[in-house]
Order: sequence, then structure tokens, then C-alpha cells
Amino acid sequence: MNYKVAKILNSNAVLAQDEEENQVVLMSKGIGFGKKVGERLHDDAEDRKIFYIHDDSVNSAKLKQIDSQVQQVEEVTREIVEVARERLHIDNSKLYGALLDHITFAVECLHMGLPIDNPFCGEIAILYSQEYETAQIAAEIIKERIGVEIGDGETGFIALHLYSARKNRHIRAAMKSTRVYSEILNMVGRTIGKELDNTHAPAKSFLLSLHCLVTLTMNHNPIVMKLNQQVKLSLLDSYKVALRVSKMIFEEMDVQLSEDAISFIAVDIEKLKQL
Repeated sequence: MNYKVAKILNSNAVLAQDEEENQVVLMSKGIGFGKKVGERLHDDAEDRKIFYIHDDSVNSAKLKQIDSQVQQVEEVTREIVEVARERLHIDNSKLYGALLDHITFAVECLHMGLPIDNPFCGEIAILYSQEYETAQIAAEIIKERIGVEIGDGETGFIALHLYSARKNRHIRAAMKSTRVYSEILNMVGRTIGKELDNTHAPAKSFLLSLHCLVTLTMNHNPIVMKLNQQVKLSLLDSYKVALRVSKMIFEEMDVQLSEDAISFIAVDIEKLKQL
């Protein structure tokens, strides 16, 4: 079915008319972004939520309810941005818009009973601990102001938004890096025959060390391992695994680690083997 936009409610909701001129509210992530009144929409989104409005009284009540929800989320988002500025010193003009869209859609999903899946929540909490702690505060604010418990998965996504704004990176890049670190941890565990659970201290330490080496490399800061040659000779098996780690980072993140950085990774892998 085709719809004609009558009013933009927010970036995730529009008031529209269907082919029989019935008024409807269409809700889907990004549906209102860049749209104009009179523009045609096609009903081709699987996750779209449609409210049919049959008379003026229902129309008015429903729009007031949606407007109220929009205002609540806007106020909550502004409060979260202010907390992020105070705790993380984030001064990124794009953060408010990104969080507003994300929180609006997340709240709608949770209202509909749709779970929010985040398979890398553990890695996010480790790698971006300051952002995750601030996201936990955001989760409490959302619970208190809107009455919705967003859960660990959504808390992780908010933390990623905060990290991306803080480092001026696209959230997709941050999510991809997190996935790569998770896959590296699994690969190393399989290779050395260890169950590396990211809730355990040794695995956390490995992830943090790896993230630090990658960050230093991306920022063109020198990494010096004075025992580089000794590591290659005495920890040959671990060094070979470290080379595989370096290859994954280069192929997935386009970051070329130095031999010294690879030696540091080899030492970390050797530590994991000794557990």
C-alpha cells in the first residue's frame, strides 16, 4: 500500500494518508528523516508499525500521546547528552541527534515487546568502560523518566554512541572494531585450546591491551618492544598466533601493526597459555 505524508512527527514517525484517505501513523526507524509533506511512501518495511486513526477524537488523542512520548524522549536525550558532557567531556554536535533517533526507536521496540540484541555487550563494557558507565546512568534516567528498562544490550549501544561521539568516529566503525576484537578473542582461545570468557580478568586484560596497541598505531604513536627478537625466538608459537591477530586487524580495520606491537601481543598470548 502507498501512503502520502501529512505531517512529520519525528525522524521515526509520520502522520500519513493511505490510499483510501484514512489517517495513519507510520512508525519505523528513520521513516521521517528527510521526508516532506505530500511525499509518497511505500509499505515495504518489515518492522514498520502502523496505527489507523478513524475519527478526529481518536486522531487528536493519538497524536497527543505520540507528541508526549516524543517530548519525553527529547528531554531525556538532552539530559543524557549533558551527563555525557560532564563525565566524558564530549562536545559533539551530532551526539544529540544520533541518540535521539536511537533511543526513540529502542523505546518503541521495547514497547512492542521486541528484544534488543547486542552480542558484543561484554566487549563494549570492557573496551569502552567509561562510556558504558555513563550509558548505565542513561539507562537509569530512561527508566525513571519514561518507565522503560532498556537492558544491557541497549545500554551497550548507547555506550557505542558515546564512544563514537567522543572519538569522532562513525558508530558503524566502532561496532565493527568491537566485533573484530571479539572474533580475535575467540580465535586465540581456539588456537591455544583455552576457553576465553570475556567476563574473566585475563581475557579482559588481553582485549584492553589489544585495543590500546591498535589505538596507539592509529594515532601514529611509537610502540617499542626492546626484546622483539627474543620474543620471536623464545615464544615462536605465540608469535605465530600474534601474526594471525595482526592479519585480522589489517584485513578488517585497515590498521597495520608494527613488529614491536605484534611482539607485545605474543607476550599477552603467552600469558593466556600459562593460565
